Amino acid sequence: MRLKGIIFDGDGVLFDTERLHIIAWERVFKNYNIKLNKDDFAQGVGVEDRTFLKDLEKKGKIKKGLNLEKLVFEKNMELIKIVEEEDIKVSDKIREVLEFLKKKYKIAIASNSDKRFVLKVLELSNICNFFNLIITRNDVKKPKPFPDIYTEVIKKLNLSAENLIAFEDSETGILSAKSSGIFCVGIPTTQPLEKIKIADIIVDELNLSNVKRVIKIFEEKNEN
Repeated sequence: MRLKGIIFDGDGVLFDTERLHIIAWERVFKNYNIKLNKDDFAQGVGVEDRTFLKDLEKKGKIKKGLNLEKLVFEKNMELIKIVEEEDIKVSDKIREVLEFLKKKYKIAIASNSDKRFVLKVLELSNICNFFNLIITRNDVKKPKPFPDIYTEVIKKLNLSAENLIAFEDSETGILSAKSSGIFCVGIPTTQPLEKIKIADIIVDELNLSNVKRVIKIFEEKNEN
């Protein structure tokens, strides 16, 4: 099968924004006298907000009975404020990757984050024009690690899973991509290697050299 499309997760892959989610949660949790440690927040990397809160509730980190939808809404409002305070940019390496890929393939974003946040980050970083499609957790019933986000991308791009490569930085995202039948590349930007070892291949960073190498491996694999 020939490669026809590339899909990127947003936080931790295209953007260094995982830390912004933590800042936003800390601001919200402060109003509820909730204190989490570094390991608690690490469990939320790549995880959809409601799932993160439910896991915290099960572990007794937050009390039961809180309005989780209200917490998510407050967190996303804080996140938008933080993004507008930050100097959001993408690296020259990533811009080079996008410029190379845009000439040959369809490019999509598949994110577990809120759509307003994703669109704001794309706007501020001035890379909206590179993407044919943006799918977020707002567009599906079940977030990652369920395959819904990726199956929606496949449907909207009108391509087969066998024609796609996904780039993910979290175990949650890799599970989502692979369960939809997509060849997945892991990048250890936000989680240790042992968490993302389920990826089909792992690269140390997102740059043009690594992307070309991944494409070559993908094409050689599909020739056999």
